[in-house]
Amino acid sequence: MNITVTGGSGFIGSHVIDALRNEGHSVTNIDMVDRGNADTFEKADIRDVDQITEVLTRNKIEAVFNLAAVANARQALDDPITAVDMNIKGAAVVLEAARRASVQRVVMASTVWYFNAVDRSIPENHTGPKILDETSQILPEGGGHIYTTSKIAAELLCHDFQKLYGQEFTILRFGIPYGPRMWPGLALRAFMDNVFSDKPIQIFGDGSALRRFVYVEDIAKAHCLALSDAAINQTYNLEGERDVTIKELAETVTKHAGKGTIEYVIDASRRGELVMDSIEISNAKAERDLGWKPETQLDEGVRRAVNWYQSEVLKQ
Repeated sequence: MNITVTGGSGFIGSHVIDALRNEGHSVTNIDMVDRGNADTFEKADIRDVDQITEVLTRNKIEAVFNLAAVANARQALDDPITAVDMNIKGAAVVLEAARRASVQRVVMASTVWYFNAVDRSIPENHTGPKILDETSQILPEGGGHIYTTSKIAAELLCHDFQKLYGQEFTILRFGIPYGPRMWPGLALRAFMDNVFSDKPIQIFGDGSALRRFVYVEDIAKAHCLALSDAAINQTYNLEGERDVTIKELAETVTKHAGKGTIEYVIDASRRGELVMDSIEISNAKAERDLGWKPETQLDEGVRRAVNWYQSEVLKQ
């Protein structure tokens, strides 16, 4: 297939391009800078519908993977207007351009932060975590964060474009990605930046906060599987396989780096972020429909990320 990846020079997008090309697809990267791993590069702004339509039409694109976005939650908190512009208007532009260019499918990158907006209360006499899946409904009060709201809006636009114009979609809700090519600001990258600068790893809180990390190549594999007919007009959670404390992540970094210390701090800018305590986000639908589940264990994934950092980042 002829496929476009918006934001294909970014962390996840670049791995998606690699995975799609390995499957034999021809891939066009729409971004502002060229990483050099796509068949074709187009410098274009996803907020410009005429520009994006022209690129999709000229390259005879059959599917668009929309990964261009403000993905840093703290950046969204600091600059909500840009986050809304990129994440909501950008999503609308990609959907409209796909419609105009007769693109078969738009695969929209979303986030498990969606579940900050659902009912997380534990029923009486319930034991264990509350299981949340793709049928969980958002509450009127929303998710309490600009980033969460912007991604929910993009999801809703997919449904509107399908109902009103017949534009097919697939929504992929990522867990917390990690691995080679991580941008500064993500937890693991920040930990590696500090360790290899001989600074303490900073953990916000006491280190007991739970996260489920997903190795980036596992996420990229899901994008290939999402091209199946089973995924038409469907939403899938792509979450990590187990709970990991932030302290465990930091200790795994120091293990593979062979050095490092940890300190605990308070950071008010992290308000409104996804809290995993008492809930579990289910991947069952992705496994049932697509045959997808995370395969890379945390220890191995962190080892690969540290090796990448040492061989690529430290040599820059």
